[in-house]
Amino acid sequence: MKYVSEFGSIFELQMFGMKYAIVSDPEIIKPVLTSPTQITKSHFEYSFFRPMFNDGLLVSDGDKWRTRRKLLAPSFHFKILETSIETVDRNAKEFVSNLLASGSKPTKIEDMICLMTLKSICETAMGVELNIEDKQQNEYVKASKICHDSLVYRYLRFWLFPDFIYRHSNAGKIFFKCADLIHNFADQVISNRKQLFIAEKTGSKNKNSTKKARNAFLDNLLELDDSNPGLFTESDIREEVDTIMVAGHNPSSTALMFLHFLLANHPDVQEKVYDEQMDIFGDDIRTPTAQELKKMIYLEMVIKETLRLYPSIPFHSRLLQEDLRIDEHTVIPAGYTFGIFNYCIHRSEKYWNNPEEFIPERFASGNEIHPFSFIPFSAGPRSCIGQKYAMMELKTIMSRVVRQCWLEPVTTTISVDYGITLTSTEPILLKAFPRNATRRMISTCNI
Repeated sequence: MKYVSEFGSIFELQMFGMKYAIVSDPEIIKPVLTSPTQITKSHFEYSFFRPMFNDGLLVSDGDKWRTRRKLLAPSFHFKILETSIETVDRNAKEFVSNLLASGSKPTKIEDMICLMTLKSICETAMGVELNIEDKQQNEYVKASKICHDSLVYRYLRFWLFPDFIYRHSNAGKIFFKCADLIHNFADQVISNRKQLFIAEKTGSKNKNSTKKARNAFLDNLLELDDSNPGLFTESDIREEVDTIMVAGHNPSSTALMFLHFLLANHPDVQEKVYDEQMDIFGDDIRTPTAQELKKMIYLEMVIKETLRLYPSIPFHSRLLQEDLRIDEHTVIPAGYTFGIFNYCIHRSEKYWNNPEEFIPERFASGNEIHPFSFIPFSAGPRSCIGQKYAMMELKTIMSRVVRQCWLEPVTTTISVDYGITLTSTEPILLKAFPRNATRRMISTCNI
């Protein structure tokens, strides 16, 4: 942020012999994000993910990425996403119940939100309902968090960058142990699911066994494998499931954390969201339908404004495969890492009025927004494949929260930092009161 302020929207940065062009202007990033050839992720930043994802969609490139992207895209069709709404809402109900069980006392929300989103993506991706009372599943939950924290730990210690040193360090040994635990759990789920898939396909399923209730992402991979023999090994299937698990969990948790923070600190916005929910549902607290989610126009504006101020992924990069001419005086050579600084793009005074303020109405229909000034899910051919799932999840959860809770702030200011996703340097605390006909009396009683 200091460098952007000092050097402007494009500057060169050299670190450990690597050369970066750090860019925070929509017009400059447009040709890279829209290019069908500039799709290679930078090797250094993403190499630390490979023990987790191997060569999955997040880190692969070239023909493998193009083929996988094309094959996996139908898994995120809105008709399939509709089957996930019930799962997400069921976990949101549990979250709201735990939130209200605090008795309106200051509550730290981060761990609760992380568990909710992990349980949701675990069921929608692998078809497994997580139960932390189950020893193996509880170990999986803990290992997922340790792996995330271990990646951040390694990024901040340059002496751990070489794989040989990291693997022999205590931090590395813990990371790889947890990564193996995650992989083993996924392998077991895939094996069990595959047996069920084969049994259902051949009609040899035991009459007492239960048919899978929903179409998990894993089921779609197994169907692809069945219709295209030899297309996937079990290792290929696992790397895509692992990728979707992490990519569908951490960014959503981050967005939800900041959504709760902003709504608690902007009661006028919270009331507008609630009024919209009342127009759709009345006093009914049923699970939303896909059509009802589409009606949540103001809530979507709030979500977008949250992602503008606090993009879950504030920085991403490409390894330039060919020279990029910016203007007649400036060329970024092939081999440079092209760093796209979403966080600064989203707060540019050139493209946003009062960029530091929380104003959901700026996303109202009819307002002109530069298409590359708002890129929380990136853009172009390498944009986030799961962005429709993310919006469905965020709407479903916040609909449940706002209909049943009135949020009041304890934490009123935050400082941000960058781990794998954007994070707050201090815990976010809030109070949750039950929503009812006398909700407006709550604040009065507390004065």
